[in-house]
Amino acid sequence: MVVPAFADDAAGLLRTAMRSRGMTCYLEPKFLYNSKMAQAVVPPDFAVPFGKARVRREGKDLTVLAYGTPVHFALEAAEKLEKEGKSVEVVDLRSLSPLDTEAIVASVKKTHRCLVAHEDKVFGGFGGELAALVGEQCFAWLDAPVARVGSEFTPVGFNRILERATLPNTAKVLEAMRKVLAF
Repeated sequence: MVVPAFADDAAGLLRTAMRSRGMTCYLEPKFLYNSKMAQAVVPPDFAVPFGKARVRREGKDLTVLAYGTPVHFALEAAEKLEKEGKSVEVVDLRSLSPLDTEAIVASVKKTHRCLVAHEDKVFGGFGGELAALVGEQCFAWLDAPVARVGSEFTPVGFNRILERATLPNTAKVLEAMRKVLAF
């Protein structure tokens, strides 16, 4: 199960999926279609291995685990926090199954704080699995509870206004980052 956030990863994960022998669930965030923030140069024959996360931004104060569109919200929020003297590491998971547990654990051990940003519902979403993994494998290194930011616990409306009110955005991610950092 893969969820790209950038055009190069979208192409690279699709190539890997076509070359693999197993089935692949390929989730495409529609928000990123024709989005300038998702643009990237795609090298010829570029492939992204399953189960390998990518650190999109190095940091030392907080780890944000994200996939799909929230990767961009996390990067924008991290840039704003940098102006306030906070250093946020953004880990783009890219692949949910297999999951790059080593990259997650290494980042949380470095920053001692973790926020999971995803588009799914906070209650019952995949972010709960990520939070549980971090809690189980990184508890000794955590200086704050693992936090999550995601969709409101309501159906997502097809109207753009309702969709924006329900789904996460940069402001919601930034607010969650500040709460974790203030703990």
